[in-house]
Amino acid sequence: MFNGRLKHELQTLRDDFSSVTQVCASLEEEMLVLILDPQGRIERANGNFLKEMGYTADRLQGQHLLKLIPEHVRNLDFHHRVRQALERGEHLAGVIRLLRGNGEEAWLRSILQPVCDSSGRIRFFSIHGSDLTRTIETSREHENLIKALQRSTAVIEFNLNGEVLTANQRFLDAMGYSLAQIQGKHHRIFCDPSEYNSPDYQRFWEQLRRGEFVVNRFRRLDSHGRDVWLEASYNPITDAHDKLYKVVKFATVITDQVQREEAVAQAAGIAFETSKGTDESARNGASVVQQMLDAMTELAARMQEAAQGIEALDKQSQLIGSIVKNISSIADQTNLLALNAAIEAARAGDQGRGFAVVADEVRQLASRTSAATEEITSVVGQNQQLAERAVEIIDRGKTQAELGLELSGQAGRVIEEIQDGARRVVKAVESFATQL
Repeated sequence: MFNGRLKHELQTLRDDFSSVTQVCASLEEEMLVLILDPQGRIERANGNFLKEMGYTADRLQGQHLLKLIPEHVRNLDFHHRVRQALERGEHLAGVIRLLRGNGEEAWLRSILQPVCDSSGRIRFFSIHGSDLTRTIETSREHENLIKALQRSTAVIEFNLNGEVLTANQRFLDAMGYSLAQIQGKHHRIFCDPSEYNSPDYQRFWEQLRRGEFVVNRFRRLDSHGRDVWLEASYNPITDAHDKLYKVVKFATVITDQVQREEAVAQAAGIAFETSKGTDESARNGASVVQQMLDAMTELAARMQEAAQGIEALDKQSQLIGSIVKNISSIADQTNLLALNAAIEAARAGDQGRGFAVVADEVRQLASRTSAATEEITSVVGQNQQLAERAVEIIDRGKTQAELGLELSGQAGRVIEEIQDGARRVVKAVESFATQL
């Protein structure tokens, strides 16, 4: 009976030892394992530890665990506790930061376990750990990213009903509220009534509740009812079970930028209207110049006709002068014949007295004809001089008219170029104003 009890206890111990052995083998296979002597010096590292941490067994053999802890964290509370656990032979669990073989840091989720003999004396320490470096670094990167966003961006959070959960100080400063004033209030407190009563606003929240993010420029109202323009994104957030539970808004205040754009748009509109007016003035100017060009052309034609008429008159005056010369010659001959007749009458005595009277009348008539002819000759000469002067003046006027016609043509072409440029300016400004 005694032997049977011993056999049973021995079997139980064997079973327990087998279970422990299996657990140790599993831990050895899956985890990073260090075995330390009672003073904390490394006796052995398993293959997982050597591979993950970048060491060889010879390099680690005999090194104290604390030498693997980076100097800049050795004074942190947890690593003080690591030292105390090694000194006191105590159990410890937590994240230990150790140096890799290349000098980089690793974060190990570890269990430090003292292993004692039957008398309670420490035989060795075992450390079983798993590498959390990537998880912790990713988490810290996300945390730092969120902190950066919180520092530089206006952030506010809503539940899926649109009620405010929290907001950072930048958002509160931008909108002129305290957190207590907006917490639990609906998003509509930041909107104009015409917006939150619209179908678009209802669709906006339906879109967010479907998990769709929204990015746009938004006009909002601060606590005093003044316009605040935000460049913002509304981002639906899911929990660990991929279930939507809130919406986070990241926003940048762009009120000054929008006001500048509106001022530029207004100036562009004024420029557009001015350009249209310039274009209209250019068209009117072109029309006036064309009318002047037509008038100058007509004037030049009329002056040409006048010059031709005066030239014809001059020719007629010259013809009249020739006729007058003939008349004058005839008058001279008549006068000479009258003188000869008077001489012959004087020779004839009393018989030629009547003939002498007639001859004297003819001579007086010839004398008056000669005087009249000289007067006509003088008038015709003056007319010729005046006609020549008129032709000269008209020629000069014609030259000036032709020069004016040429200048008017040049002015017309210049105004056409101005008009073409004005049309291009109108199109450019119209396009710019439309884009704004």
